[in-house]
Amino acid sequence: MTVLTAFDKKIAVIILLVALVMMAGVLYRRVVTPPGQQSVILVDNRVVTTVVLAPNAEKRDFMVQGVRGESVIRVEGSYISIVSSACPDQLCIKMGRKSRPGEVIVCLPNRVVVRIEGNEH
Repeated sequence: MTVLTAFDKKIAVIILLVALVMMAGVLYRRVVTPPGQQSVILVDNRVVTTVVLAPNAEKRDFMVQGVRGESVIRVEGSYISIVSSACPDQLCIKMGRKSRPGEVIVCLPNRVVVRIEGNEH
């Protein structure tokens, strides 16, 4: 049987408080930060196109030619995502939809980057 000392209990409380503060920061950013105003699509570190993100925009898909093949990018209102890619592991698709300034979707094997830009609070 393991008995926690007073020092162990203090360390546990400190770790818990740090975790709570970090979670509060993430939630605050999610709730307070407005959606991005545009998304910049880069291939091999070169800007290919810029897409306006607006809440009332229609859903549309477009293709970007990466270094390994095509990536299909979907814009749905203020959200953008990669829905198809020529990469082997498909991690970029699993990253889901993004809409906040500073968020990125990266397809490393295909060298496609989707970066959300806008005013951050």
